[in-house]
Amino acid sequence: MGRLSIKTVCKGTALLIFVILQGLNAETAATTSTSTLSTESQTTAPATTSSPSTESQTSAPSTPATTSSSSTESQTSAPTTPATISSLSTESQTSAPSTPATTSSSSTESQTSAPTTPATISSLSTESQTSAPSTPATTSSPSTKSETSAPSTAPATTSSPSTKSETSAPSTTNAIENLTVTEISTSFVLLKWDKQLEMGSSFKVNWTADETHGNVTVTVPNVTVTGLIAGVNYTFCITVVVADTSTEPVCISAWTKPDVIMNLTADDITTSSVLLNWIKPNGQSSHYRVEYEDKNVIAENTSIKINDLIPGAQYTFRVFAVAADNETKGRANQISLYTKPDVIKNFTVSKITTSSVFLTWAEPFGNRSFFKLNWTDENLDLNRKAVETNNTSYHITGLNAGVNYTFCITAAAADQSTEGETLCISNYTRPNVASNLTVSEITPSSVFLTWEEPLGNRSFFKIQWTSDKTNGSSTTNNTSYNITGLTAGVNYTFIITAVAADRSTEGGSVVTSKYTKPDVIMNLTADDITTSSVLLNWIKPNGQSSHYRVEYEDTIVITEKTSIKINDLIPGAQYTFRVFAVAADNETKGRANQISLYTKPDVIMNFTVSTITTSSVFLTWAEPFGNRSFFKLNWTDENLDLNRKAVETNNTSYHITGLNAGVNYTFCITAVAADQSTEGETLCISNYTKPGVIRNLTVNNITTSSVFLTWNEPGGNRDFFKIQWTDEKTNRNSTTNTSYHITGLNAGVNYTFCITAVAADQATEGETVCISNYTKPDVIRNLSVNNITTSSVFLTWNEPGGNRDFFKIQWTDEKTNRNSTTNTSYHITGLNAGVNYTFCITAVAADQATEGETVCISNYTSM
Repeated sequence: MGRLSIKTVCKGTALLIFVILQGLNAETAATTSTSTLSTESQTTAPATTSSPSTESQTSAPSTPATTSSSSTESQTSAPTTPATISSLSTESQTSAPSTPATTSSSSTESQTSAPTTPATISSLSTESQTSAPSTPATTSSPSTKSETSAPSTAPATTSSPSTKSETSAPSTTNAIENLTVTEISTSFVLLKWDKQLEMGSSFKVNWTADETHGNVTVTVPNVTVTGLIAGVNYTFCITVVVADTSTEPVCISAWTKPDVIMNLTADDITTSSVLLNWIKPNGQSSHYRVEYEDKNVIAENTSIKINDLIPGAQYTFRVFAVAADNETKGRANQISLYTKPDVIKNFTVSKITTSSVFLTWAEPFGNRSFFKLNWTDENLDLNRKAVETNNTSYHITGLNAGVNYTFCITAAAADQSTEGETLCISNYTRPNVASNLTVSEITPSSVFLTWEEPLGNRSFFKIQWTSDKTNGSSTTNNTSYNITGLTAGVNYTFIITAVAADRSTEGGSVVTSKYTKPDVIMNLTADDITTSSVLLNWIKPNGQSSHYRVEYEDTIVITEKTSIKINDLIPGAQYTFRVFAVAADNETKGRANQISLYTKPDVIMNFTVSTITTSSVFLTWAEPFGNRSFFKLNWTDENLDLNRKAVETNNTSYHITGLNAGVNYTFCITAVAADQSTEGETLCISNYTKPGVIRNLTVNNITTSSVFLTWNEPGGNRDFFKIQWTDEKTNRNSTTNTSYHITGLNAGVNYTFCITAVAADQATEGETVCISNYTKPDVIRNLSVNNITTSSVFLTWNEPGGNRDFFKIQWTDEKTNRNSTTNTSYHITGLNAGVNYTFCITAVAADQATEGETVCISNYTSM
């Protein structure tokens, strides 16, 4: 709507004065007919003043007239006899008093035309207008802000038709043409039509919806109606008002656009679906239309799940609110996203070496941009430099030998951030090859292998040995191994392989070959020793032999048997008998087994081992029958290492010290003749020393039902550890490790854990070490705050499972307060009103120190 120029205002003022002068000469009495149409109120009286308005209205006194004014925004139609003055404004309007006149006012939903006589109509600006006072005139001024109408006391007739009705009156032939809606938004429409106004005429625009209505008067063939509600069907009607007559209304309906939906989000994004959520727009709407790709989906609610999407693809979803005409839609709110790439399949590890693996996998269904590859070692140390690749395989190098790696791969979308489900696989790299394998201490039946630790990790070593007809294998955690039970004179191949902790991934093998010596004859003994003879006996050695050769002094005796009696010896003389096993070629002979002797002193009896410790034993024996000079005592460990410094004693007991813990020793005693060298038959006995005491027994990782025991390896040897733990009963188990995880315990109970090292004979035990510890009390349940006042609360909770001694109670606001109780409730007083306190309850074991898991709850005190 445009503004009137100063020139136009001046012309209007002059016209107004002319009309006033004409009115002074008019008849003083007139029949007044007032038609008042309104959507809100209707009044009929002989002489009344009605002034409805949305904000304020003031009435000025007048003599013989009736004034009626009703409007949603602003509209005035005033038929008069001698003259009519019409003042229209959307902001404010003031009318001067008049005497004999008739004023007609039509609303947004009904219209009344009153007959008029020749009159002059002045149309002023759309913002403000003031009419000069006159005597025989009536002014009607409807407005949305302020309105003043002159009351009348003259007789009047008022008719009020209902909503959306029209009362016929003489109308002009100035019809509206080509009424169109040219612009529509959520809150305004722009109406245009074809019609040129004559002097003193105007356009009256009414609009209605279900619960709203309004009107405005304009002097140009277009109007912008604002303040509308989004998504509502409005009917707009235009009439031409000339003096006190108006044309038939021309109407058009249009829907305002629904407002844009708010807070569009995408949730629960998967490989093939997404859940869209949004907030209902302001105003009204019937449903929602979701557009993506070349698809349209209708939603009645403010969320919709879109299915059947392609994994890893980019989608832009545009959501419109649609009005009830199913056509008018608001501005779209849109969101773009990628679906998650599909999960990778057939993820495999191949070509495993000590420092590398080759990963392969199948291309996932749908789209993806690249693959992100990560791997961790067994300590979960993340390889921070994640690898990105476009291929479906990758060669990872620079790994450590014998380590369990977890390889994880994820398909990533083109936005570089949307990732599919991660697929992981674990595999050990191959352990490295052991180095410097050597064979030492070769005998006819055993060898001692040693090698150096390979680089990287390994769990144990697999040992294999083979010959033409036999083979064997074993495992060890050490870098040495004593192989026994071999066949004499056979060429053996020895193979050492490092094995990873999965017990299946093996490294390369180191190999060496050696011959065992031809076996020595076994158990060479001298029997039936007299002053002149001795009977030699032995056992056929392992392996092959053709015959035996016995040498002593300068005499050689051949025998095919495993015994021979030597006669014609000199009494009391020393003899050395050397016996060889000879192969079938009559040349290759094994190591000699020999024996040197005098005619024997008598044999010793009752040889026993007692008072066994970790480093000593106490030997006792009985005096032999006959004569002797002294006793010679020897002992060997399980490796047959002879204590070369034999002990001589005249007693029938001896305390041996300096032994190693947990070792199987063989103790031998021989009676020696007076020549200090002639010995009787040797008597031997074997016994284990006690294993050493374990050290630093500690209890870790204490929970309500388990503990983790660790200790240090004792000095010397041991076979395994015996584990006992007691509360009201004793439980037993065993392990070869220096740690043990005990489960199935009761909460808050004091357990005593005892560890004992046991030797390889499964019977000899070391000193037992014990430690006592409480398991953690169980967590309390159902902590609640009751009876809340301004200064106190009453806490209650359920008794935890297992045992406990008391409960520790803490409550905090700006400081921490503590107390304890043995009950399952506690009344806390002395609190401040309206303060948020955090109350924490912890079950404590009987040692006053071991605490269970703390449970906390927060609550305000009353105001």
